[in-house]
Amino acid sequence: MASVRIKSLVIALSLASATSVFAAAQDHLDAMVSVKQATMLHKGDAVVGPLAFSHPMHVVVSLKLRNKAQLDAYLAKPGHKPLTPEQFKQRYAPTANQAKAVADYLTRSGFSKVTIAPNRLLVEAYGRADTAQAAFNTTFVHVHTHDGRDAYANTSDVKIPSSLKGTVLEVLGMQDVHIAHTFAKRLNPNAIHADASGTAVAHNPTDYNAIYGASGLAAASSVSVGVITEGSMANVQNDLQQFTSNNGLASVNVQVVGSGSSDTSGDGEWDLDTQDIVGMTGGVQQLVLYDAASLSDSDLTTDYNAVVSANAVPVINVSLGECETNAPTSTDDQIFQQAQAQGQTFSVSSGDSGADECGTGGITPSYPASSPYVVAVGGTTLYTNNTTTWSDETVWNDLSANQGATGGSPSTIESIPSWQQGVGQNGSSQFRGVPDIAFDASPNTGSQVIVDGATQQIGGTSLASPLFVGAWALIIQAKGSNPGFAAPLLYSDAASHYATDFHDVTSGNNNGETAAAGWDYTTGFGSLVVGNVASHL
Repeated sequence: MASVRIKSLVIALSLASATSVFAAAQDHLDAMVSVKQATMLHKGDAVVGPLAFSHPMHVVVSLKLRNKAQLDAYLAKPGHKPLTPEQFKQRYAPTANQAKAVADYLTRSGFSKVTIAPNRLLVEAYGRADTAQAAFNTTFVHVHTHDGRDAYANTSDVKIPSSLKGTVLEVLGMQDVHIAHTFAKRLNPNAIHADASGTAVAHNPTDYNAIYGASGLAAASSVSVGVITEGSMANVQNDLQQFTSNNGLASVNVQVVGSGSSDTSGDGEWDLDTQDIVGMTGGVQQLVLYDAASLSDSDLTTDYNAVVSANAVPVINVSLGECETNAPTSTDDQIFQQAQAQGQTFSVSSGDSGADECGTGGITPSYPASSPYVVAVGGTTLYTNNTTTWSDETVWNDLSANQGATGGSPSTIESIPSWQQGVGQNGSSQFRGVPDIAFDASPNTGSQVIVDGATQQIGGTSLASPLFVGAWALIIQAKGSNPGFAAPLLYSDAASHYATDFHDVTSGNNNGETAAAGWDYTTGFGSLVVGNVASHL
């Protein structure tokens, strides 16, 4: 593996500074236990020097669920009754006293704006590097990353007082070397892709409804849909309004929840998500954009938690991810478990780097796609007749043209969920397999999206996931109510109606895994024939 653990660095501190930094926390330094290891750097990441004490930090401490075995058993029951956020908190959340103990510790350590999340799974706070160094008995360095960012990382284990060991699961915000990235892939006009059965052409977002067999379903006009976003949403909302007007669709009510930022670099991603969800569904009741301050682990985790705490939308799009071995899987899995318990479905792009999301020469999936509590959506190259008639799909792999390939492989850390056991290529594995299903993702056959007022052709599994979100919203509309977490329901449907309800993708590879009949690591079960799934689910 190209990663190496940062060696312990000696940071020159004056005696006066050292005394000042550690005095406030001296009462707990003698009984500290590790909860997180030093940050691993990847090839090309370089330590520049010690991190300035004044560097601002957003720290998120995650707390362990109560009655975890009982929750696991409850979620394993087919058709379990969805819980309300209050019911989940009463049965499985950390106690108020546990959360208060963590919050009190952060306050005593010098952090400000200490806040306990409504579900008590997270306690977040704001401070500086010196505050965090003293509170968690670690050290930080300034890092220049292989992708050109200025970042920071902890060089030694993150520690907490032993009195909190039974409560604290993980501490986030100790590094931003490893962060999530979006999976939108713009068309390379010089790329050449051979036709299979049918023609490889671009599509208006409204085309996918007919392509994937949903034209007989009513628009999802009574369903609210969530989208995980980051940055300023002003341009995105304007682009969506232009898109609906151009296509004769009703204007969509958009609500933005979260702190966001002034960043507009992700406009194309969020345009792809919102316009394809609306195009696929023919219109939704409301789009709720859960807007994170950044794509760092601490900011995204609080964004995910806002979704489940509110429980305002039944399906949520996540068109981003990171190497699963760098991600806060333990913390985020708890949040996605609450979503599953409430009947919510997080739909997550499987990644655009083929089978090797980590870029280490191995086979490792993207997270949160590899979480067993989400639906992971892979990518295909879509072939159509007359633009809107499905003809064929192959595994999306345009790596030779530097345009990406669908993520998909067995997890290296996540256990296989009960509903995936004994299925396809993953049948004998003990680990979660990615993806579950797939939709169009090749930039060559991708979506024509309005970005900052102009049309761009974009693909990636960032297209595939919102297409499934739109499909699931249509199914919720057709059923008259939310049927619950989608993954086990889709696997059950595939077991009985595979030939009629899915397009099995049997051709292609993602530079690590190869397509096969039935479920495989490149496209899962393949794409949905949405109207048939709605009938049989």
